[in-house]
Amino acid sequence: MKYRMLGRTGLTVSELGLGGHEFARFLPSWHFTTNRKFEEPVPSAELVVTQARRNELIETAIEAGVNYFDTGEVAEPQSLGLALDTLGRRKDVYVAAETMGPVRMLREIPKAQWRDALMGGVDERLRLLRTDHIDVFNAHEVADGYSRDRFEFVITTLKEIQEQGKLGAIGVSGHHPRFIAELIRKYDCFDSVMIPYNYHLQEARDALFPLCKALNIGVVVMKPFNWPYYGLPFTYFSPSNVDTGGYTPAQTSLKWILKAPEVSTIVPGTNTLTELAENLATFTQNRAVDETVLKNSLTFALSEGGRERLKKICADKDIARTRAYIRGYSQRTLTGTT
Repeated sequence: MKYRMLGRTGLTVSELGLGGHEFARFLPSWHFTTNRKFEEPVPSAELVVTQARRNELIETAIEAGVNYFDTGEVAEPQSLGLALDTLGRRKDVYVAAETMGPVRMLREIPKAQWRDALMGGVDERLRLLRTDHIDVFNAHEVADGYSRDRFEFVITTLKEIQEQGKLGAIGVSGHHPRFIAELIRKYDCFDSVMIPYNYHLQEARDALFPLCKALNIGVVVMKPFNWPYYGLPFTYFSPSNVDTGGYTPAQTSLKWILKAPEVSTIVPGTNTLTELAENLATFTQNRAVDETVLKNSLTFALSEGGRERLKKICADKDIARTRAYIRGYSQRTLTGTT
């Protein structure tokens, strides 16, 4: 494993991190119909069903040198907190967490409740993670419901919590790199940013990376595989006859992303030991990256052949049984609801 500095946070992080999204375990309630409400914790009985496998995956990652673990939606800090507590490995890793849509949240409650809501949200993440501090805390999707007053209140309150020793670095995460860049220019209040960046989504390279380099802001990349359709790995659209120079398509994507020197770490959502092993094997090779496979995958996915592939995924009984979330995202893509 190789390591890079996460900007001005002072954290030396592994180039490969581990993302929190566990689509194969808990379908996010804002994408699919579930009995669980947004930010409602997963019942303990449901969590433990697959927790042993998650513990094994996390311990394997740590033993391989992975030291940066990102969490988002509530099931993710629940699972990671339980794993690190069970394994006794909290001291060996950096943990990132986030408050989901804090600016929008403040818009929906009386101003007198703002401070308690933000502080309570951080305390809840600490409780779920079973820790007394979070190394990187992200304000997620601050563009949602944005107003200057609410945004400034969020940052001021997070800095107050930071001074209490509960938070390390303060970051921002979201899907709008140009908006984040404008906030950085105006406020310069983030130590790190987490954004999508891959062969299909390259906006951040021009809109955000130069600014991050100039101000020494760390860059964490999410969704290295989920393109060009949200929630769907591009590998479902990879031609089988392309010479990738010894790398798999997924490894090619990771290597391509890491060519950007501004990137500190990549946090792919990882559900199985097989997926983790493939990601880790990226770092045992030192070959040139041929992006042809990425180009051809994108071209095919956006063609009529790609739509036919989506239909096949929807009809595949094995996928429906073992990876219902893939089938669900394919259906949403075909109907235009993603």
